[in-house]
Amino acid sequence: MRFKFTDSRPRLWYWLMCAAAAVSLFGVGIFGELVVASEKTGLTVTFAIFLAVFTLLTGFCGFIAFKTYRKCEKPVAAKPIAFALAAAFVSYAISEFCMNALIFKLYPLYNLLGYAMYAVPFLLGAVIFKKPKIWFCVLEFVFSFYSLAQYYITKFRGAPIKFTDLMNIQSAVEISDEYKFFVSFTVVVVLLETAGLMFITIRTKLVTETLRPRMITLGSCAAMTLLFFSITGYTYDYGIRNRVICLNFSGAEETRTARSVGSLLMFYYDGVYNHVNVPADYSTETAEQLIDSYEQGDTSEVGKPVIIGILNESFADFSHIAPIKTDVDYLENWHSLTENTVKGYVTVSPYGGYSCNSEFEFLSGNTMHFLPLGSAAYTNYLDSAQDSIVTSFNDMGFETVAFTPCRRGLWNIGEAYKFLDFKRCYFSDTINLRSKQRYNDEPADEAVFDRLCSVVDQRNPHKGAFYWVTTMQNHAPFNVDVDGGLKLEEPYDLSAERYLNSIRLSDQAFGKLTEHFKDYEEQVVIVMFGDHYPHIEGYADGLYGSALADLGVEDYSRIHQTPFIIWSNKPIESKFIEDISLNYLADEVFKAAGLPLSPVQQELEHVREQIPIISGFGYKTSDGKWHHTGDDAGDYTDILNDYATMQYYRMFDEDRRILKNAAGTN
Repeated sequence: MRFKFTDSRPRLWYWLMCAAAAVSLFGVGIFGELVVASEKTGLTVTFAIFLAVFTLLTGFCGFIAFKTYRKCEKPVAAKPIAFALAAAFVSYAISEFCMNALIFKLYPLYNLLGYAMYAVPFLLGAVIFKKPKIWFCVLEFVFSFYSLAQYYITKFRGAPIKFTDLMNIQSAVEISDEYKFFVSFTVVVVLLETAGLMFITIRTKLVTETLRPRMITLGSCAAMTLLFFSITGYTYDYGIRNRVICLNFSGAEETRTARSVGSLLMFYYDGVYNHVNVPADYSTETAEQLIDSYEQGDTSEVGKPVIIGILNESFADFSHIAPIKTDVDYLENWHSLTENTVKGYVTVSPYGGYSCNSEFEFLSGNTMHFLPLGSAAYTNYLDSAQDSIVTSFNDMGFETVAFTPCRRGLWNIGEAYKFLDFKRCYFSDTINLRSKQRYNDEPADEAVFDRLCSVVDQRNPHKGAFYWVTTMQNHAPFNVDVDGGLKLEEPYDLSAERYLNSIRLSDQAFGKLTEHFKDYEEQVVIVMFGDHYPHIEGYADGLYGSALADLGVEDYSRIHQTPFIIWSNKPIESKFIEDISLNYLADEVFKAAGLPLSPVQQELEHVREQIPIISGFGYKTSDGKWHHTGDDAGDYTDILNDYATMQYYRMFDEDRRILKNAAGTN
């Protein structure tokens, strides 16, 4: 087959057809994904037609490129600088394609800065190396690998990669076998685009540039780098002020932010601007005076109660967002336990992941509100002795035991529990579960609770005890059937039905746990709460009738509110708490057990009077109003600063007492 129109300038037509094939291949990916996702027959047919058109167009352009290549002088030559700019643009386009984002942003400076992050490395290779092909190929591979990593992580957890995730690589490896990799139109297109780009790079003769254009390019790279660092602060502030950049509000907003700003640029922003701020007018003396304004209660008559804290993986209630219909109650025990119980919905900071942040808030009384957006408290900040409720239990002479079926490398809990000063720890390699029952390919809650009962039964009866328990049964993904005897009727989703069956089994396991301890001679207080909602793609959006990213903070807070229950085998005041966040929940446990609050907990109760809910995404004030994190606090500025001062002291002050005490005992 002969195309005469390409005869006159085959080299030009070759490059034009290569570009057209690359663009149309992106079209194949876009419409291929739409065909797979579409649930309406009419739309599916329409998308399938476009898919066929772009597939044929890609093949046609590729064929023309091949034919014109054969007409060109061999090998086809190109200037390294021009080739570098083109290759950088393709790598940039691949990255945005993986995030399902428009390549051209509404705010042009984000395009300029984002493209510069790809162009500068390519251009430097073009001017530094006489033969830059290997450098170009390495960059093309690295950028495509990063793009695919962003794609998979966003699919798995509902939020893109953040800079702080670099501290959590071990945790990712620990649970990587729980996710199933898949091949999609997006993945195939990225692999083909990358392979094509690398093939063209190898087959193209890159003509050595003269000194003058190389020096001009080098100067341009320096100017671009200077401009980049000069205006990124301004563009970041612009994004925050205009809510183009929305982090730690939801996984959906983080994803939309990456799409609006650019994947790699947002990764840079996260690394540079997400850092811990020192509170206003902070000093060690100010923090210690704040804490010392309270007196430690009398601990001589605390008795020997057994306190069990359970962080139940993804234990949540979608009916708290909007009505759902099931044929049986999936929280039957939670609903039926009314005597000697305190319960409600507790506001947690994470969504879809980052369980360690919920552990951190409950155990420490600190809040993610004062930590960088998207950070993981255990892996990013727990690197020395930390004051917590574990400290209080130790001071009262209690046994303190961490009990989990998780591996010690997950969220670095092995080290974190040492810094929190648990005296004994059980992990996946030492827990010795008597039952091998598993759901979602994880140890069943019933098996974990059964082993816990045997450990508690064998405790030292002359001491009080605190057991900190975490579970894994309800961990995503929900791609395996779970027989909990429940059918989800509406709105139906297979993953949601599997999840709710697992939740029902967790609730039943909790009922058996309370049965075991109800006749104990000593007081037993058990608190159980969910660490976060699961990310089941599209399900929560459907319940809200809106994309999560479009919700106001008050509406969105409901998907951060998980069921909690405090149960005792001895009489306590039963109540339903309307407003509470996880940093305050341990105070309620202490009250139920008749234990004195520490000075830190007393200050938390003071803060709670004015700010009953505080979390990473926002806070609610005593006047009933919700506020985004970062909003002007107005009349609540001072109380927030007091809280921030106490937290900074307890976490980061190198002169804090717990460190001095630890040094004195060594």
